[in-house]
Amino acid sequence: MEFEFTLFKPRKARHPKSDEPLVAVRPNGRIVFNKQASQLLDCHNYCMLGYDPDNQALGILPLENLETNAFPIRYATKGAYIGAKKFFRHFGILPEQLVENPPFKQGQFIGLKM
Repeated sequence: MEFEFTLFKPRKARHPKSDEPLVAVRPNGRIVFNKQASQLLDCHNYCMLGYDPDNQALGILPLENLETNAFPIRYATKGAYIGAKKFFRHFGILPEQLVENPPFKQGQFIGLKM
C-alpha cells in the first residue's frame, strides 16, 4: 500500500525584511515609518501634513516645535508613526486597505504616493 501525505503548513512563509525605507498608510489613519524611513524625520517631534490631489501624494513637513494644526510624531524601536485620521477624513482619502510605498524627498517635505 502506498500513501501520499500532505504536510501541515498553516503559516505563511516569512520573507526577509527589506532594508529599504518604506512608509505605510493604514486604514486606521496611521502613517507608519519603518526604521530606515524614520531617519528622514531627523528626530523631529512634530509635523505638518499636506495633500496634492493632482498627483495623489501626501507631504510630511517635519517641525522642531509644536505649531497650530501640527501632528505629533511618535518614535518606537522599529520606526515611527503619526496618528492622522482627522487629516485623511478631511480630504476624504482614508485608505480602505494598507498602502505601502517608498518615501521621496521634495524640498523640506517627505513625500509619499497614495
